[in-house]
Amino acid sequence: MSDVVNKLIQILEDDLRWHQDLAAVLENKLDAMRHYDLSRLEALSANEQRLTTAIASNEPKRRAVIREATNRFSPQRNTPLTARELAGLLLESRPEGADRVGRRDPEAAEREHAARRLTVLTDMLRDATEKIKRLNNVVAIASNKILGHFDHIFQIIARSGRDIGLYGRGGKKSLLDQNRLVDALA
Repeated sequence: MSDVVNKLIQILEDDLRWHQDLAAVLENKLDAMRHYDLSRLEALSANEQRLTTAIASNEPKRRAVIREATNRFSPQRNTPLTARELAGLLLESRPEGADRVGRRDPEAAEREHAARRLTVLTDMLRDATEKIKRLNNVVAIASNKILGHFDHIFQIIARSGRDIGLYGRGGKKSLLDQNRLVDALA
């Protein structure tokens, strides 16, 4: 079996693991938002950043291996192969001098296994990325709703035309013309 195919399988397995971990982080992030758990939300955001960085840094490796596989299995091709196309080529290819009588050689079984693995990995990665996309949309909507709620509260405080009984930084009760959002937050 080609070393380039094994490299690609390993890269896709790493990507899949990171994507699945990222989906779990996003689900936990939504739960932390529901419970207003800021410390957990901060930790999950840091973990999310670590995972997205890992996924992004793996992308050039995947592209390089795909180029190498394209050069090896389809040198006349101008565009890079997809993992599914590579799987199809693995199933079609037969080593030189292979027995044409129908007996299965170990290399054919290995190519078939690699082709199935590539197909399964691409399906699982597609599902994981779709799940992440849906979760990211929900997180974005929830974040915008929370920010809108806080903005509304701050506008009410800032527009207040009466003394709301706040004390300023100097320890004195604020006067009517001194009602400011900064005082409300302090």
